[in-house]
Formats: sequence, C-alpha cells, structure tokens
Amino acid sequence: MPRGTKRSSEASSRADVVLGRIAGVFGLRGEVRLFLHNPGSDLFAAPLDVILVPPAGEPRPARLSTRPGAGRRVLGRIEGVDTPEAAARLVGWSLAVPRAALPEAGPGSWYLCDVLGLPVRTAAGRDLGRLVAVHQAGTVDVWELVGEGGTAWLPLLEGRALSVGPDGIVVSGEGLVEDEPAG
Repeated sequence: MPRGTKRSSEASSRADVVLGRIAGVFGLRGEVRLFLHNPGSDLFAAPLDVILVPPAGEPRPARLSTRPGAGRRVLGRIEGVDTPEAAARLVGWSLAVPRAALPEAGPGSWYLCDVLGLPVRTAAGRDLGRLVAVHQAGTVDVWELVGEGGTAWLPLLEGRALSVGPDGIVVSGEGLVEDEPAG
C-alpha cells in the first residue's frame, strides 16, 4: 500500500510536499485543528519544521507540534501562535516540507507526490491515462486517471500496483470504472 503524504497535486513548489492544511482553531491558546493527508505518519511524532503556505502570498517557515484530539482529530501548535485570533489567520494555509525531509519510502512503498502525473497502464499494455489525484473511499484509495478516453477511477486494492517507477505505473486492470465520454 502506498505511503501518501499528498493526495492531490497541490504544492508550494515541485520541491515541497504538502502534508495537509490548517482546518480550524481549537481552544483558547492558539492551537489549530489539522487536516493531514497521512495523520499516522511518523513525521508527526516529534516537533517538525514545516513551511506554512498561504492561499496567496509568501510561504514561511514554522515549527509544528501535534497531538491527538477527540476521535480522529489531530491538533497542532505552531511556535509563536498563542491566541485563537492568530490561529484563525492561518486557517486554510497548507503545511508542507521539502521533499528531501521525507524518509525513504522503503521497498514496495512510494510517496504519492512522486507518482502523480505518471502514466498508468495494465500488465497487458493498455494505457489507462495519467494519475492526476488520489481520493479516499473508506479504507481504499481510488486513483483518478485522465487519458484520451476521459476520466477513469481505479480502486487501489492490495497488490493492484504491480510496479512503480519513474517511467510509469503498471497495474492489474480488473475493477476499472470509466466515465462516459462527454459529447
């Protein structure tokens, strides 16, 4: 199964990987609610140097500490942000790290940021399109592929990706769902 830190093509630059975004304010001491693409990542076990990327404007470096909240929530504290008003000004900002800050993905794993945009084909050689986004559907990631025939959706089941490399991705082709061509 892939180790994703990014589930869409959003990034502050090609060298940065978006880990998530600031989704809201929590409490009276300037903590923030976080939406993280991979909340279980070991990256968040200790304070982390991140890049805060505003919707418009210049990115800025920051130090982020996280802790679990109620349910599946993840809460964060950004060094120097001490009030709910200061935290509210950061809602909607993305959290990124330089690609070089990520550990190696390991055998049989990859980072989504490294495979977005790659061509995808079946083991039989059928071109399925380019991987443009990955969506969560319960416990299964669904790849959004765009090709000559339009958009196709491929549930990424265990063992579906047969090989992943810089030239493309080879998958088993069963279970592909294709949109009707517009016309």
